[in-house]
Amino acid sequence: MPKQSKISSTKPKDALPIKAERENYYCCRCERHFKRQKGNFSASQSPLYKGNNGYLPICNHCLEELFTHYKSVLGNGRKAIERICLKFDIYWNPEIYKMLGEVKNTTTSRIRGYISKTNLMKYINKSYDDTLDEQNDNQITSVEDINFYPNNQSNDNEIIISEDIIKYWGVGFTPDMYLELENRRNYWLSKYPENTELTPGEEALLRQICNLEISINKDSASGKSIEKSVNALNNLLGSMNMRPSQKKEVEDNYIPFGYEILKWENEHPIPEVDKDFEDVDGIHRNVLSWFLGSVCKTVGIKNKYSEFFEEEMAKYTVERPEYEQDDYEDGDV
Repeated sequence: MPKQSKISSTKPKDALPIKAERENYYCCRCERHFKRQKGNFSASQSPLYKGNNGYLPICNHCLEELFTHYKSVLGNGRKAIERICLKFDIYWNPEIYKMLGEVKNTTTSRIRGYISKTNLMKYINKSYDDTLDEQNDNQITSVEDINFYPNNQSNDNEIIISEDIIKYWGVGFTPDMYLELENRRNYWLSKYPENTELTPGEEALLRQICNLEISINKDSASGKSIEKSVNALNNLLGSMNMRPSQKKEVEDNYIPFGYEILKWENEHPIPEVDKDFEDVDGIHRNVLSWFLGSVCKTVGIKNKYSEFFEEEMAKYTVERPEYEQDDYEDGDV
């Protein structure tokens, strides 16, 4: 079999040009008509719009509406611009987005400002296919590749891939994938008591669970069958004792700790201590005498504890001697 060369790009070839005269141009979204494209439509480097003089098929007004919508839904301008780039085959690169923060002119919107910068000579003839190729080429294959990926830093979202994360999950993923895996891992760890340490076997199962969850989500979003993956996930959850049925079984068999102690005391009570080993150091006697006995004596309570106290005090009490004649007569020696 002849050796096949590696495909360097997924971009399709340009279509053959067909010249046609046009008197007006309209937006394919709002159907507004315009006499000229410049100023009303944004230029694009995508070969899909070559027959449209290199302009997007929607007007700038609709482009602004889409940007506002995605910004509201997705939470920030970066994700909104990236979504529009995906829809209209516009080259996406975080480096271009970072340039928008350096521009102080506010007369141009962020989406139109971004698209205008994709038309710079540096990015000529680049489309979203180039974005996908670059992301595919920039998979992290070693620890040294951590800071190479261009999505590591952005104004709205920061992805930091440490060496420990690479070692934990292994190489071969993009930083975005590492971020998803870490999010799933942190979610599962939050369900355990604080400072819980998993065994190596549990760590291996947790890695598989996180990977499988992300795979199921992606397959479900693309309409693929997920039945086998879900069954595999259930088996993994069973190995970690995290299936709902297992959790319910544990809750049903739960016995309060105090009641469990009472059960042990009734069924297997602690035997009485041998007389020879009762209070060998006298600690029990001292507590009863000098603490309970002292308190009882102080408040005037007469009981065995106060008697213990009096007995102990008697050991250390010195009585004054008595004499038959206390006063000596004058002249007595």
